Amino acid sequence: MSTQQPAAPGDESNEKLLLRRVEEVSDEIHQAMEINLPSDPIHERKDLDDLSNVLDKIKGKKAFLPESKKELLEKLLPEIERTLRQRRPQPKSSSDGGDVLERKKKMLSAAGCSPFSMLTITKSPLSQEKINSRQQGGGGGGGGAGRKVEKEEEEEEDEEQAVVSLKMLVRLGQHVLEPEQYYEWTTSYVDESRIFGWDEEAGQVMDSLIDFRFRVAAITGVHGSGKTALAQKVFVHDKAKDHFPIRLWVCVGPPDSEDRFNLLYRMLDNLGLDTNRVEDVIVDGADVVKKAREKEKERILREEQTGVEDMKRKAREIVTGHKYKYDDQDAMIDQEFKRLLNQKIEGSLAVEKSKIGVLLYILHMTLSKTGYLIVFDDIRVYRDDGWYNNLTLPPPTEGEWGDRLAYGLPKKTKHRNAVLLTCRKEDDARAMVRTGRVFRPPPLQVDNGWKLFTREYTQAKDLKKQKQVGSTEDLLFKELEEMNKEIVQKCLGLPVAIIEAAKGFALSDFQPLTDPPPLKKAPPPAPAPAHY
Repeated sequence: MSTQQPAAPGDESNEKLLLRRVEEVSDEIHQAMEINLPSDPIHERKDLDDLSNVLDKIKGKKAFLPESKKELLEKLLPEIERTLRQRRPQPKSSSDGGDVLERKKKMLSAAGCSPFSMLTITKSPLSQEKINSRQQGGGGGGGGAGRKVEKEEEEEEDEEQAVVSLKMLVRLGQHVLEPEQYYEWTTSYVDESRIFGWDEEAGQVMDSLIDFRFRVAAITGVHGSGKTALAQKVFVHDKAKDHFPIRLWVCVGPPDSEDRFNLLYRMLDNLGLDTNRVEDVIVDGADVVKKAREKEKERILREEQTGVEDMKRKAREIVTGHKYKYDDQDAMIDQEFKRLLNQKIEGSLAVEKSKIGVLLYILHMTLSKTGYLIVFDDIRVYRDDGWYNNLTLPPPTEGEWGDRLAYGLPKKTKHRNAVLLTCRKEDDARAMVRTGRVFRPPPLQVDNGWKLFTREYTQAKDLKKQKQVGSTEDLLFKELEEMNKEIVQKCLGLPVAIIEAAKGFALSDFQPLTDPPPLKKAPPPAPAPAHY
């Protein structure tokens, strides 16, 4: 069963505004394509065309976009505009090595190195370093005009650092069009040899969970920043194995197909309960559920006269339209009407809420027997009913248990208990953990980032070689190794961006830079005439 709510009345107008915005940005792309800049590489012209086609497909969608896709599209549109503004002819550097620097920029752009996490307008480490150095060295005698020039230069550098490559924008636009059902479910299994870094951070998160009887903590960050990987390292940490007899990994799943019944049944199933018996005997037979059914039936018969008449008419059409003629048609019509009425009652919010309350009570009683660590991975809160909020709340002494997920998590027991969650939005994470700590996976340093790049590049290259005849020495990778710091910093140390960059380079058609011909030595100057 699903507790997904129907679209709010304002959703349609918001959708129209968003699609109008898409149309405006699409017009800007067409204008940019008409301007034939001499500095435009061929691949950038193709990326502009691909980006235009993606936006046209988004405009042509009949159904509303899922919430997660809307959120991505709302961040994507201003980044497209920012990138279009940056497409201006750049003067070539007259200094030595200018051609090499220009080649590096083109390589990073063509491989899609700029991470889509920059949609959160995050400054790169390099840019932040320059700003800090200015602030530390500021206050000199440059005067107001000097400070103004510095501020303008700083804004220009920030704008340049924050720009996203056209290729990455195309990928993000394609991601908006992808169906939501391609969600990648996570598990507790982790090959620690494939996760580089974050040993110290995993220990810090673990320590925050074991310093009291019940603790809640969160790991937050943009998509691809390593939230799940860090949570997995915490889940298999030695201290977690020592302190928590039960460890439960729960991937919450995509928000647009949110199913709280499925979430709770998965948890109970992993705890060893017979979920078929739980549903058929305990939940359906619970007094609170029976009372909810009776109240809902009375409400429908009292307040929804039009709906009741529609069900009676439908029941008559079903019975009279059947090829088999019943002896007692009135009795069959009454039976069919009761079936339709019960179907409506079972699907009502009141009855579903009562059933969720029973499941949370069963979960609470099961977990109370021992200590536990539960990881809720990828919680994305789009509904405002507060079901996920404040996981530190104890269950109510009276009233509904179905109002909060927190009620199913026992707190005041003699055992040590903890909950760790991952969430993209920090505000949502803080609403769930309240006074608990909120962590962010730090960017990968150059050494660990390059290990990840090398692994993904090698795997992608091996797949490419299988489709080709013969093999040659990978001279391109040698050239990339010399740029390892620039590549990792360009990706902001984000795992997903490093992986995409590695695959982009491995599958690209870049040719390694050949050694330049040796420079001819100038003839030695003629000796000065001797003076006697």
